[in-house]
Amino acid sequence: MKFIKYSIALITCFALSVPAMAQRSTRSQGEVPPPKTKKAAQEQTVPHRSKKRSPQNTGVVAGQIRPRVFLNPGHGGHDSDDRPCPFYNEGMQARVEYYESDSNLKGAMAMKDILRSRGYEVFMSRVNNTTDDDLNLFEIHQLALNSGADVFFAIHSNSSGSATRRVNFPFAIYRGYDGGGTAEGSEELAGIVASNLADCEATSWSRGGLTHGDWSFYRNRSGLGVFRWNKLPGILVENCFHDYQIERERLLNKDYCGLLATINSRSLDKFFNRPAQQFGMVAGIVRYDYPRKGKRLTSFGKDAYQPLNGVPVELCDLEGNPIQTYQIDNYNNGFYCFTRVRPGRYLVAIDGVEDYELEVKADKTTYYNVTVVTQPDAVECEEEITVVHSETTESDESAIANGETGQ
Repeated sequence: MKFIKYSIALITCFALSVPAMAQRSTRSQGEVPPPKTKKAAQEQTVPHRSKKRSPQNTGVVAGQIRPRVFLNPGHGGHDSDDRPCPFYNEGMQARVEYYESDSNLKGAMAMKDILRSRGYEVFMSRVNNTTDDDLNLFEIHQLALNSGADVFFAIHSNSSGSATRRVNFPFAIYRGYDGGGTAEGSEELAGIVASNLADCEATSWSRGGLTHGDWSFYRNRSGLGVFRWNKLPGILVENCFHDYQIERERLLNKDYCGLLATINSRSLDKFFNRPAQQFGMVAGIVRYDYPRKGKRLTSFGKDAYQPLNGVPVELCDLEGNPIQTYQIDNYNNGFYCFTRVRPGRYLVAIDGVEDYELEVKADKTTYYNVTVVTQPDAVECEEEITVVHSETTESDESAIANGETGQ
């Protein structure tokens, strides 16, 4: 009888989507396009497995030897539903095309490598970025279910949905009402992820991390489309807001996406009670002591200062011998990082700046944000500066946080 009831419910859900088949639906987080078949996309991402998880089997076993994670990099293909955000980049002195699907995939691929190196079994809804990889949400559910994963982890960046609203904060959302996820462990994982991302110092946040149940956030029982059929414990994480242009410049950097992936991987380690890793990481932003060039932008904290482009940063031992060198890109973000650094004390060396000694700890990121002084006689830069934003930003941020707007 349970099987019959489940089958009838599934047929009913499918029937409700039939009228939408007459036209292509826009794939937003809150909309569900009709099912479609893309065998090639399925074959290149997640193999169908004989072991299937029962819809009632939603528990997560902490500390298990080989956790299984299903990664869903949001969107796919450079299509109109991929929320393109082209902009003029001062570092490149050129117009740059930004697609959320690109940075989502960069982060997911980095997470896949990190998690597999830590003993996880990892599955992905896509490993390429074409129109055919933009699977509908029912297909994604089927792939996740067939993988036998313990956790579903969707990776996105957010948009406030307006040309005037500018905010930047991490947001993790799970299935159900606030304080009561429908799958055990989902709310806990969301809290860990949002908190850990908010501790990242290689960006500037407008507020701390946020979590919500999708039924509360969207004020209905439909919630997020990606959760509509999914029964696994899991979350959708908005790592940041890509319509905050300064963050978008960082998301153009593959290694910055990798830093966010490292943070999210550590969150999964904490969730599954996994042992700490032996290596640490060093990351930060290098900026000048004068305001950003070009068009005046909304900015938070030190994002108001001009980042350096195309300069090398060296990680050295205490004798000054280089161990790793990172070449800052030309995307006007000033970002650098060093990965797989053994615990200990090191020097960070940048031309025009006195070498800085720091300590690296296992399974931690040590942040060092640098200000290159061009006016020695000027007043020294403050640690925090006045936030520059539109008059409506604070009220808009509250509206976004409460689910009144945004996407």
